[in-house]
Amino acid sequence: MALVAWSSVKAFLDLFRNPGFGLVNLANLLEGICYFGMVPLLIPFLRQHFHLDDVLCGYVLSYYVGLVTLLMFPGGRVCDRLGARRSLILALVIVATGRSLLVYSAQAGPGWAVAALTLMASGTGIVQPSVYAGVKEYTRDDQAAAGYSWLYSIMNLGSVLWFFLSPQVRASGGIDRVYLVLTLLTWLNWAVQLLAFRQPPLHKSAPSGHTAFGPSLIHWRFLVFIWLLIPVRNLVAHLNFTLPTVVERVYPWAFGHLEYGYALNNLLLFVGTPLLTYATLRYDLLGLMIGGSLLSAGSLGFLMLPPETRWLLAFVVVFSLGEAIWQSRFYEYVAHQAPPGKVGEAMSLANFPWFVAKTAAGLYSGWMLAYFVPAMGPQRPQGLWGCYLVVALLTPLMLAGLRGWLSQGLGSDRPEAGSR
Repeated sequence: MALVAWSSVKAFLDLFRNPGFGLVNLANLLEGICYFGMVPLLIPFLRQHFHLDDVLCGYVLSYYVGLVTLLMFPGGRVCDRLGARRSLILALVIVATGRSLLVYSAQAGPGWAVAALTLMASGTGIVQPSVYAGVKEYTRDDQAAAGYSWLYSIMNLGSVLWFFLSPQVRASGGIDRVYLVLTLLTWLNWAVQLLAFRQPPLHKSAPSGHTAFGPSLIHWRFLVFIWLLIPVRNLVAHLNFTLPTVVERVYPWAFGHLEYGYALNNLLLFVGTPLLTYATLRYDLLGLMIGGSLLSAGSLGFLMLPPETRWLLAFVVVFSLGEAIWQSRFYEYVAHQAPPGKVGEAMSLANFPWFVAKTAAGLYSGWMLAYFVPAMGPQRPQGLWGCYLVVALLTPLMLAGLRGWLSQGLGSDRPEAGSR
């Protein structure tokens, strides 16, 4: 393990010798703070200012997070046309404007909040393909695995840093103060990128004359593979749709420190993702996806135990380890499959099932909360998490059942571990 850690540190230092890669990751770090700092508090924000019930709050959050992923399709095309640097600068000014409107909406009304969320989603839909394309543009071919693992890891580091501060900010000025600080940080992120990002890419995008994806992106095995992830991705969505409300109602003593749980999740992802990436280079993609998704799904068993802080923490730890195993390697595979000049669009295609999972989660999360964990009356959180456990287990079970068929299309396309 010490050798794995040292290899990870060496790769990290080598990557960041390129200022362009460093600025892409700085943008990703700060945007990770702002996005993940806002989303878990959005439902309490809507309840506080607009008095929406569980169902309507779920619909609004579903609209926002679903729109983020849906807009990655045009966002990916913007990225491929402008290049990572220019599209990132454009995206950040759009997101900053939207977050400013969201702060204003607390006094102006729910219509302004919906407009703000729409603008925020439009910018975020460009940010995500831009930073992944930025890794490809500002790293050598042999640095790709390290680059993508560190990108995902550093994004989670931003969340960790903020989640340790957020409870103190929320205690001093409520959710409104949290949102104001994060909005100002978004404007700072945009200003730094605008003034400092001048480095030319190592690999220039070379868009082809057609808009279709390459054969490796449209064959049936690849499409089935990404859709089989919907059940476990649906579970990830419920970290924002369901968990904050459940903690507030079932673990009320922990709600004031809600962000600490998210900090632990992201800290484990920050540390675990690069270490597990290097430690599992010799394992095939499907094996990692099956094992990681099984861990994430099985973690729900801890939430079905009597409501105690230790079981809540155990859920966070096991879920995070599972996510660290499968998440970044999935994005690495997609980027390697992308045709020249089509990384943004490839990421958008791979994220479409994520759009389905997030949108669907918001359509029923409020009803599930009202039935199993109402604000008033008998609460049955075990039934709620039991339903989600059954759904999440479909991913590892289906991947295992189709492993032989899927491996025929995936194994030969995946880069050799030695090339890293």
